[in-house]
Amino acid sequence: MREFNYILISEGAFNTNAAQDILNSNISVVNYLRSSEVGDDELHPDAFASYCVDYYLNLVESEGLASFIYNSKWDLDLIEIIHAGLTAMEAKEHLEYFEKQMRRVKAFSNIKLKKFFDAALGKEKETMTLLEDNSFKDISEDLRALNATWLKSHPDLKVVSLDEMQSIISDFIE
Repeated sequence: MREFNYILISEGAFNTNAAQDILNSNISVVNYLRSSEVGDDELHPDAFASYCVDYYLNLVESEGLASFIYNSKWDLDLIEIIHAGLTAMEAKEHLEYFEKQMRRVKAFSNIKLKKFFDAALGKEKETMTLLEDNSFKDISEDLRALNATWLKSHPDLKVVSLDEMQSIISDFIE
């Protein structure tokens, strides 16, 4: 099986030193590869973990934990990837919060979760209320900064021009 061996970040994003620019550069590469029918298992695992952690963070910040659980269908592969990413990023507060949610969801019956997933988001109010956890707002760590720092210091990071990036990706896809 082939695997994309790099975490590609554009020179422009890397040089701005802005966490969101670095994350967006990685997200763009992952999105491009995925849209080119590269399987998730062929992506660089840490680039994909960063991507998944960013997805999780954005959804929980904007719509809440119950929305993340609903939209992800609590896919165990995704949960494992996010957990591994948070661990590798040394995001201690976020990891503690995420592990607490893992235990909470595990305590739900499969029937109750299926009913929650089968209903439109927000319609299964009892379960949604039980799943929501506002302690996320008490976390002081900047997960975006931790994520970007992790990518910037990764041994498989390759900082390249946009032309080089396109060439590397094209060579991999062909």
